[in-house]
Amino acid sequence: MVSGDITYIMDTSSILSQKDDEAHRRSLFRLMWKNIDNLISEKRIVTCSEILEEVNDKELKTWFKQLTGVVLPIDDEIQENVRKVVTTNPQLIDFKNVKSSGDAFLIATAMKYGYTVITEENKRGEKKIPYVCNNLGISCVDILGLCEQEGWTF
Repeated sequence: MVSGDITYIMDTSSILSQKDDEAHRRSLFRLMWKNIDNLISEKRIVTCSEILEEVNDKELKTWFKQLTGVVLPIDDEIQENVRKVVTTNPQLIDFKNVKSSGDAFLIATAMKYGYTVITEENKRGEKKIPYVCNNLGISCVDILGLCEQEGWTF
């Protein structure tokens, strides 16, 4: 299935997966990342401000910005969607964790724009993005699923 009209919103886990010690290291998956870079440049892969804040890697933040990647701000509609997300899926928020989680903002932004979420999070577990997306009827794929949706073969 090749779909040039799907717009995606990328999670921290997918952005970080290109690092040398991660599953989709750029040094090995060069063509795949070139394709992803193109989708970012074409504004078909975006992210939100809360996710980019979670990326604690200066090189990767620079990479996204150099591709003129779109970083969507959090607005009133997204804030309202965050309330819906955490009200229907309270397990998403870990109140013991002092670190902010962009997950609810990622999902809320996908809700507003009708985007497909890209995340490397495990599909199992109520606290995980794929579970919550499924619960809310939001399309969610990992990088392999992105490759399949875009019809990429290597």
